[in-house]
Amino acid sequence: MVPKTIAIVAVFLVLAFAVGGSMYYLWRSKENDNDLVIYCYDSFVTWGLGPEVKGIFEERYDVSVSMVPCGDVGQLLGKLDAEKGSPKADLAIGIDNSMLHIAKRLDLLEPYVPPSIERVNTSLIFDNGHLVTPYDHGYIAIICNRSLMEKRSLPYPGSILELSDPIYKGQIMLIDPATSSTGSSFLIWSAAVAGKDLGGYLKALSSNSGGRVVGTWDAMYAAFLSGEVPISISYGLDTASEILFYGSSGTVTIVPEKEGYRQIEGAGIVKGAKNRELAERFIEFMLEEDFQSRVGYNVMLPVVPGSYVEPEFLEHGRYAIEHVEPGSDVIEENYGTWMGIWEDSF
Repeated sequence: MVPKTIAIVAVFLVLAFAVGGSMYYLWRSKENDNDLVIYCYDSFVTWGLGPEVKGIFEERYDVSVSMVPCGDVGQLLGKLDAEKGSPKADLAIGIDNSMLHIAKRLDLLEPYVPPSIERVNTSLIFDNGHLVTPYDHGYIAIICNRSLMEKRSLPYPGSILELSDPIYKGQIMLIDPATSSTGSSFLIWSAAVAGKDLGGYLKALSSNSGGRVVGTWDAMYAAFLSGEVPISISYGLDTASEILFYGSSGTVTIVPEKEGYRQIEGAGIVKGAKNRELAERFIEFMLEEDFQSRVGYNVMLPVVPGSYVEPEFLEHGRYAIEHVEPGSDVIEENYGTWMGIWEDSF
């Protein structure tokens, strides 16, 4: 199990970085109109990938990059929409297969096909309109606190449908799909597995969560580390990342082998971007080895086959052998209905 002191420190680090770290790290080196301005979700800044790649790109092209954390992806899209017509950002990072339909509906992005797109695993290209280019991916997963599960004699769920079992009443924390890409991915995953019984499933899940629905993955993870609940929704590499960074883990990560849902994160050029050429260069850079070999800092997997993956991720990560991922057209057509069912349930 992760030592208690490490867990406490981790909680404070998450909160401290979320509030102040972004003001320190990714942050204009020089204020001028030639800066590349990137909007991203908070953990892109706080968990290391942003700081790792920012300097490489700046040195290569002799430019300044400003990465602006916007909360989670739902909040990022809201900020882009509020600035539509006079955008402050050139590039948006983190728009994934669960939230692309919102960016399309709001008309926030411009198409771009990077020359190296053929390097990407074709199964991970989720936008045929090329508004978004994928750069990493990871399985949505059930994450459990091993100590609390054992102390409360709770069985480990083998399917997300099992989370509706009354035995888990008061034991689950969820993430709001209206604001979080993780939450949105979980909603789509639930719809794909539950099918026509989505309403009944979500109502049971609402009862089992006891109203514990937070707005972002960061908020969930901080609460989860503090021991607020034994079960939540996160990613298939969580336990592996704890082993990588701490040498041990107090969690059990579950990805049902026949219910795989991959969240695929992408980057898109903001409509009306002032520095489109730099934005294009950054997308091309994201598909190169200097970037792809570092996506482990994001606790995710690369999209370019053959890129470096941490040995701990390969050994301790959880993966599916069958997938239940709806296509982007299915998500676009049905998401409003699924979201309405969620709102009726919570």
